This record gives sequence, C-alpha cells and structure tokens, in this order.
Amino acid sequence: MPDVNSTFYHLLEEHLTPEYAKSKAMIIREGKRSGKFYYLKKGILRGWTLHEGKEVTFQFLFENHFFCSMESFWYNKQSLYSVQAIEDVELLAIDKQKTMELLAQKPALLATFNEYLMNRLLTYQKMLIDRIKDKPEKRYQELLDRAPEIFRRVPQHYIASYLGITSVSLSRIRNRR
Repeated sequence: MPDVNSTFYHLLEEHLTPEYAKSKAMIIREGKRSGKFYYLKKGILRGWTLHEGKEVTFQFLFENHFFCSMESFWYNKQSLYSVQAIEDVELLAIDKQKTMELLAQKPALLATFNEYLMNRLLTYQKMLIDRIKDKPEKRYQELLDRAPEIFRRVPQHYIASYLGITSVSLSRIRNRR
C-alpha cells in the first residue's frame, strides 16, 4: 500500500511552490498565523512550544511528509506551536485558497487529504498514549527503531525534550544500551 504522503504529493505536485530555509529558521511561529500547507522535501524540522519558559519539542518531521499548523491553516487562528528547521530545508508549499479549490475540484485529492488527516490524528493519538503509558526508556527505543538517523541528525537536547527527560537522563539511557 503506498504511503499517504507520497500519494498526496503526486496529486498536488504541480501546484506546490519551492521554498528554502536555513538551519534554525522558523517555518511556523507560535502565536502567528500560517496559511500554508507544506511538504518537507529535504531536511528535518521540529515542532515545539513554550511551556514555563522552556522549549518543549513534541514532534520531528523528516523528508517526504506534509505539515501545517492546523488551527492556523483551517481556522485562520494563531498557531499553538512553532516549527523550526534543524537542518537546511527544502520545502514545497501551497496556500489555503489554492488547496481548497483543488479539494473541491478533485475527489481523489479530497479522499487522499482525508486519509492524510486520519493518519496524522492516529499518529498524535499514539504519541499521547505512549507519553502516558510508557517509560522514557521504551519511548527512546521506539524512536530509535522508527528513526535511527535521528541520533545522527538532531541535537541531543531536542531528543531529550521530545522524550520528556533531561539530556543527562538521555545520556544514561543511551549508555545502558
């Protein structure tokens, strides 16, 4: 079965506009509106929010994935979080008006978009449940199994934040393995 991101990409490909950002650049800013839907062609991004004055990473995005700030894109509200480049990134973007036009005109695109949304919902649901049920060691192992390159491409303090632990605790977990 083809990956939903790949199918969605091929249906939208001719309507996407290239954008580039350097490492550490903000793609989406917490508290600002973002009316674009993006495809990450190259690089790594992290989703994060401020909590009690600290950056808390809740997501990493790797190549060949779509993303947007849902509340901003759909409802024209301020984004609840930021998305930042960890490496130099190559993005493809489409604005909301064009996306809505295409979804109304192309039933196959709408069906794929709905599948994409369900996939994202299930991913976030699993992430929330894992955060409640699993110890950091298990979350670490699952991250390592799912995305082994992360430890080569992402600074350790972002990974620790994502796992909900300190950098020191992450070092201890890694040294036990």
